[in-house]
Amino acid sequence: MDKKQKDLIIMYYEIKRIREVEKFSIQRIADYLGLNFRTVRKYLSMTDQEFEACLSTQGSRPYVMDQYKTFVVNYLGEYPDTPASVVHDKLKECFGDFPQLDPKTVYNYVVKVRGEFNIPKVTRSDRQYTAVPDLPMGQQAQVDFGMKRLRTSKGGWQTVYFFAMLLCHSRQKFVLFRDEPFTSQSAVEAHEKAFGFFQGIPREIVYDQDVVFIHSENKGDYKLTDVFGSYLASRPFKAVFCHAADPESKGKVENVVKYIKQNFLYNRIFTDNETINTEAIAWLNRTGNMMKHNTTCRVPYTEWCNEQKYLLAYHPIFSTDGRSGHKVLKTNVIKYRGNIYSLPFGTYKDDETKVHVTESDNQLTISDSLGKVIASHLIPEGKGRTVINTSHRRNPSVKVSQLRDQTREFFSYSTDIESFLTNIERLYPRYVRDQLSALLICCEKHGRQNSEIALEFCIRNKIYSANDFKSVVESQAPDKTTRQKPLSIKPLGGTKTQMIAHIEPQKSDIREYESIFTQNPTDYEPVYTTN
Repeated sequence: MDKKQKDLIIMYYEIKRIREVEKFSIQRIADYLGLNFRTVRKYLSMTDQEFEACLSTQGSRPYVMDQYKTFVVNYLGEYPDTPASVVHDKLKECFGDFPQLDPKTVYNYVVKVRGEFNIPKVTRSDRQYTAVPDLPMGQQAQVDFGMKRLRTSKGGWQTVYFFAMLLCHSRQKFVLFRDEPFTSQSAVEAHEKAFGFFQGIPREIVYDQDVVFIHSENKGDYKLTDVFGSYLASRPFKAVFCHAADPESKGKVENVVKYIKQNFLYNRIFTDNETINTEAIAWLNRTGNMMKHNTTCRVPYTEWCNEQKYLLAYHPIFSTDGRSGHKVLKTNVIKYRGNIYSLPFGTYKDDETKVHVTESDNQLTISDSLGKVIASHLIPEGKGRTVINTSHRRNPSVKVSQLRDQTREFFSYSTDIESFLTNIERLYPRYVRDQLSALLICCEKHGRQNSEIALEFCIRNKIYSANDFKSVVESQAPDKTTRQKPLSIKPLGGTKTQMIAHIEPQKSDIREYESIFTQNPTDYEPVYTTN
């Protein structure tokens, strides 16, 4: 009896036991044992005699690839590191009649042959790992980046990028998120926030050979980016870079990246950078740094309380709090705590435009870099709201009185325009600026004559709206079709061709045709003669 038959017997009696003793449903048994529910249902419907008959056929049934078994054994014996996909290709290369098989079938057979003939798969490098002793307090930290796609609050998808730093002794963690890939500058800012979170600086930090930090390995003489090189010169820690394609050199922070993805980011909804970073700090303070570490069996926060004393002193070299500013988007809005707030037109200058935000009594105050208040909003309940001040979508540089005077002057201060303006102010007291602006634009487009005709029609029919005025003037405007000039033909060729092209045909005088129709018809009657 081979191993497969033994496994089938164990599975069969386990299914029967769970069904009879635990009273599980078929689907629950399938979920519990990791089987398909059809398999569970098939074995439950069998008697012991039927199962034994089925088991005997299982043991005697030949494998499709048994005829190639000798080749597979010899090839794996010579090249034990060969993966199943390469064995599959070699079989197709050496045997023209090799059947079309699923790669999983070949993989399963290769695994069976390895177990039957004791041919374990080994790697060429056969790298050996040893336990690393605990580092002294404050000695080392490790840095790595990660990314993951999250569902957004509006139903779409957003790729988030994060920076993770780990103190190797205490396992205290820090993470910072962005909705854009990290640059050298943003990575430097992330370092500052991490040092502020740890309340100190480790003596060395281990990095990947990431383009954010270095341009090239240069045989150990690393060429740092300008930003990171300048920052490294201003800080007391030493940067240690791993060899290329060797993530095991900083395995501690690699596990942190995996932990963040599988715990904090699992099924998380992305709203904006500020919200997810606030949630991340809360997660670190309740779970990430407060749960017992699997390796050290100690709580990272408790260990950090002791390690913090051994860290180098941290003094900020530039501001990393909210006063550094919030980025202004091209649409003249900012994102703040999960909501969008409008700003006046012209606030956005370039991608570096930033504003400062303060909260007080449920009121959000936004000021520019000089401290001048440019907008104020009530903070709404919940998240995902868009708060727009309608005055931010107008041109406030022109006063309403000036627009009113320009409109009167356009219509020569007629009584009709006075009545029209009075009714607009009565019907649209909050939108007088918008109404007058739209009215002037329409009048300038269609001219005074058409505008006066439309105004008279509106007054006569008691229509008092700039939008309705626009519809009237467009419907009454004359058709602007103009007669096209006859096309001139530019002939090709020389002088003779041009002379032919300019020849005009002779024209008959209309009086000749008139004289024909005015003559007596009898003048043209035929004359019959007899012999």
